[in-house]
Amino acid sequence: MYLHRVPRIRLLPDALINLIAAGEVVERPASVVKELVENALDAGARTIAVRLEAGGRQLIAVEDDGCGMDSDDALLALERHATSKIATPDDLAAIATLGFRGEALPSIAAASHLLLETATADGLGTRVEVEFGRILATGPCARPRGTAVTVRDLFARLPARLKFLRSEATELRHAVAAVAGLAFTMPAVGFTLEHGRRALLRLPPAGSLEQQRLPDLAGALRARQARPVRHSAGSVRVTGFLLPPGGGREIVLAVNGRVVRDRALAGAVNRALRGPSGAAEADAYLAIELPAADVDVNVHPAKTEVRFADPGRVIGAVTQALAAARLTLHGPVDVRRVVIVPAAAPTGRWLPLEQAAYPSGERAGEPQVQEVAPAPPVATRWGRYIGQYRDTYLLLEDGDALVLIDQHVAHERVLFERLLDLRSRPSVQGLLLPEIVELTPALAALAAEAGPELEALGLELETASGASVRVLGVPAPLPAARAGDLVRRLLADLADAATPGEGVRERAAASLACQAAIKKNRPLARAEAERLLADLAGVRDPHRCPHGRPIVLRLPHDEIERRIGRR
Repeated sequence: MYLHRVPRIRLLPDALINLIAAGEVVERPASVVKELVENALDAGARTIAVRLEAGGRQLIAVEDDGCGMDSDDALLALERHATSKIATPDDLAAIATLGFRGEALPSIAAASHLLLETATADGLGTRVEVEFGRILATGPCARPRGTAVTVRDLFARLPARLKFLRSEATELRHAVAAVAGLAFTMPAVGFTLEHGRRALLRLPPAGSLEQQRLPDLAGALRARQARPVRHSAGSVRVTGFLLPPGGGREIVLAVNGRVVRDRALAGAVNRALRGPSGAAEADAYLAIELPAADVDVNVHPAKTEVRFADPGRVIGAVTQALAAARLTLHGPVDVRRVVIVPAAAPTGRWLPLEQAAYPSGERAGEPQVQEVAPAPPVATRWGRYIGQYRDTYLLLEDGDALVLIDQHVAHERVLFERLLDLRSRPSVQGLLLPEIVELTPALAALAAEAGPELEALGLELETASGASVRVLGVPAPLPAARAGDLVRRLLADLADAATPGEGVRERAAASLACQAAIKKNRPLARAEAERLLADLAGVRDPHRCPHGRPIVLRLPHDEIERRIGRR
């Protein structure tokens, strides 16, 4: 007989409490960046410098010129729930600062090797070194007024957390997005962000968002096309900008100066910006202001979620504001003439899609179908080609089945394998006039990180000014006239899908192939269809597209007759 022993309840040690808090506050390097930059803003900083290495895994350094701390406060700031932001329950109901819970710094120190240097005036300051929650050393240091926090080896002793981090490029993108979001809410503060030796953000203080900060964050062209959002409904005020889509889905929401991830609010914005096709017709930078008593910011340790006293009133105000602003979102179109240097490819294998591979492409928005005389069915690997169904599926018959082949995913597979063909580097179509593509800072950082892999595919990019890249060439199987759009969508796809273990080159090839492949609802002349079937027969995997969708559907003749009622 076994006796069940009731476990005793005990208080957790401080070290374990801090580790648990770290798991709530510090999700990834971007969380550390956000917390430290928010502390700097609360300290009245006018300039904030962020430096990262390895996407923040190895190093995160944030330095500001704020009010700083004396030696007693520097030590107290590393204790849990020690804060200068609130003192009474009434203060909690009307929070006007970004930080207030007193969890960020001790949580970060519990999960890393942290060095804090701070001073209330130029000259003598305080230095505190902490290693995974244990204070190693304290003492004086010489430094200017302000605070510098250096975080190394984040999660090095927490393998369970470390394994959930994504690729370096993905972690860097999240960190850049965190700084860019805070820079949107604080245009009067100067921000810099460096990764290794590269400067990813240089945002000098701006008199207003539209004067300089918006061009720096969204690109000069998109900033010129931006349309203001200004709407008031009672005590709720909505301001900001709508911008033409920049390739990646970009919505920045701030409530009383705090960048948030409120699901209901984000859902309302997405619905309001959705066009007839279901795709978003604009990106949005929105600042929502309402009385502090009408919003609860003490919902989550990371302070990224909020709860509204009257959510319907806030969502209604945002929806009305976006509906009015969308009516004006028809800025000038930036048209560039691109001159293409054709690649030499006698077999036609690497010629641009619209020039050689399938000649009746959609060039001016209208399908141009070649009129050909009726011809007898041609035998292929999957049977005899009969024709198209709904300008989307190729129909074939073999001895005992009807075969349908999706023309888009079939062509996608062909282009994907050609781009990844390791036997020869893809031919490159050089652009005689390179195309400048303006990106968000996060996507520009991703472009720089993924540069070698993209170049191996035949996509030649170089960093331009600000958050722009210059497209010098594209892989020869792709339409060079769409170079800018291809790059924007490619980077957005990489940003959404990046996970450790996945090759950037493979994901990039899949994205480019999908964009350039023949679309549905496009008529194909018989010669085009037969060419596509022949190309598909030569690939390694003709049954699934790079994203896993089936290419070929086979309907056995017996099954057809059974459903018709002949059997």
